[in-house]
Amino acid sequence: MEESLFDKYKRELEEELVIDDFRLKDLQSKLPAIKHKWVARLIEQKIEKKKLSDLRDKGINDLSEDIRENQPVQVSDKTVQQLASKNEVIQKIDKRIHDCEILIEYLEKVETVCRSITYDIKNIIEIKKLELT
Repeated sequence: MEESLFDKYKRELEEELVIDDFRLKDLQSKLPAIKHKWVARLIEQKIEKKKLSDLRDKGINDLSEDIRENQPVQVSDKTVQQLASKNEVIQKIDKRIHDCEILIEYLEKVETVCRSITYDIKNIIEIKKLELT
């Protein structure tokens, strides 16, 4: 089974943010690049969600026109859009949009964690200084 994007991101973050005596200086020097990577991924997901939303809107409009043309009686716009929303392709797009929303939420939290790790590193260094004195 293929690893989901969420699982991949989760595994990567767990590996990148391990803080121990041997990796402290390395992590400290790589932290700006790590932060940039996660912010870039957040923006990529927001772009993907926007593309999917636009695709969904276009699909709904196209399907709505087809439904109106094939209906023997006049139906409301809301009813036509509800019928179009039940289309299998639109349902798949809705699922992908939902997946993007979950990843966006996760990546926003990752951004917060990455922001606070600077303070964690500073605190670890301060504790090490106290241990040496």
